[in-house]
Amino acid sequence: MLRVFRTALAAVVVTAAVVGVGVLVNRPSGPPPAKPLATALAAADTTTMTVRRRAFCTAVPTADVAAALGSGASRPTAYRPGQKVALTPTVTDIADEWGCSWTGTAGRAARAWLFAPPVTRQRATKLAGQLPKGCERISAPAFGAPSVAAACGETVTLRGLFGDAWLSCELTSPGLTPARLLDRAGRWCLVVARAAG
Repeated sequence: MLRVFRTALAAVVVTAAVVGVGVLVNRPSGPPPAKPLATALAAADTTTMTVRRRAFCTAVPTADVAAALGSGASRPTAYRPGQKVALTPTVTDIADEWGCSWTGTAGRAARAWLFAPPVTRQRATKLAGQLPKGCERISAPAFGAPSVAAACGETVTLRGLFGDAWLSCELTSPGLTPARLLDRAGRWCLVVARAAG
């Protein structure tokens, strides 16, 4: 009787071990990682998205940065409100925003920045009416509401209101046609908005 019990117990243990290994080996691996810059800006309703007014640079996926730049990217250069930063090659000021930038090869660059104070719809409408010097307004899918898109040579800038947060992002990519640059910039800016949300 004891021998039968031991044989039955051994069979149960062996069966449990085999089933356990089978479960581990055949366990689903989950969904595949999303393709970088997979979603076009026109395919998303950014007018209902909200963004948190806080640091966001580390939330931007590295694969999307590399895809936006078309090559490997530098580590982000990030800044925060109250920090003295070079906002442009000729302007150094105390930042009132969170921002980050990445550089690639051949003059490629990606930037994003988010105002620290809340922005009202009235102020956002005024900001959307202002274009950076040397830029022209272009037609683009909404990037928040209100929003504005501008072409500045080989740079496309998108800016808009997400809840009470004014978010700006830009992509510089020499050599792309205007249509391809706008599409890539839109995909890049959508990634930024989702990371900041």
